[in-house]
Amino acid sequence: MLELSIDFFIPLVQYHHFLAYGALFVAMLIEGEVFLIIAGMLASLRALDFGDVLWVAYVGVLLGDAFWYAFGMFIVWTERFAFLSRWAEKSVLIFLPRFREKPFLSIFLSKFIYGVNHAVLILSGILRVPFSLFMKAEAAASFVWVATYAVAGYMFGHTAVVVTRKASHFALLIVVFVVA
Repeated sequence: MLELSIDFFIPLVQYHHFLAYGALFVAMLIEGEVFLIIAGMLASLRALDFGDVLWVAYVGVLLGDAFWYAFGMFIVWTERFAFLSRWAEKSVLIFLPRFREKPFLSIFLSKFIYGVNHAVLILSGILRVPFSLFMKAEAAASFVWVATYAVAGYMFGHTAVVVTRKASHFALLIVVFVVA
């Protein structure tokens, strides 16, 4: 099956594009660098619309970030998961020691520090960073983050197609790019 051409998969994704956008949205709610890169690649192959990839990913990221903020508030409200509060603060202060003094900048930068973003989102809720400030920082950071990863996937998709049209080689190139 992997010896098939990628030309076989393009119409399949085009036909089921609503499922692809739904999967992208759900992936953005949780954690989605890999899915966003793959969606960008599919857009470069014309299986998905690049504009739709951008807005679906952006909305998904913002809703996911609001969820993690609310989860931080839930931790304080219920006094459960106290260990998460300590973990979030410890993780954030290692990379962003001035979080309390400069929450906007810290929230913005955390989007680009792999493994720290969720801790910052949770800690923002725990410390009750004003939601309007939180969302302004997240909206700006998410815009840059979504555009960067989607464009990287789009450009890589073009490059990978030039290298090979075999699905097995294309899949291997995806794995190499994502790991890199």
